[in-house]
Amino acid sequence: MSRILHTDDTPPRAALAFALGVFIAWSPAFGFHVLIALGLAMILRLNRVAILAGTFINNPWTWVPIYSVSVWVGGHLTGNEAAIPRLEGDLSWSQIADLFAQCRPWIGPLIVGTLVMGILSALLAYVGFLYLVRSYRALSRQE
Repeated sequence: MSRILHTDDTPPRAALAFALGVFIAWSPAFGFHVLIALGLAMILRLNRVAILAGTFINNPWTWVPIYSVSVWVGGHLTGNEAAIPRLEGDLSWSQIADLFAQCRPWIGPLIVGTLVMGILSALLAYVGFLYLVRSYRALSRQE
């Protein structure tokens, strides 16, 4: 089982898998994070548990903060600060089309923001996870 999951990886490879999962978590590929993570884990032969743990940083409790920060950062970096989309009254098909039209200016800032925040978060996650894995393995050897 450990060969399938690659849980016997070296600390740098386990940290790489976790950091890649964190990067994927920031991506705007909403709903496809797990598939992307598992696909990359299989292609790159990375620790599936670690990459999924990093990916699950993006969950229903973190969607709003992750994408809000991404749009804010991307808006500042691109100089595009779009207005917040508004829906008023009962929801109808014409209002959904209007909502998508209002969201169109957010696409660029979202992509830039998720890329920047994903890279920064992945770098921090790599360093932190590498430290944790090495510390855990050192403690395990002492026992």
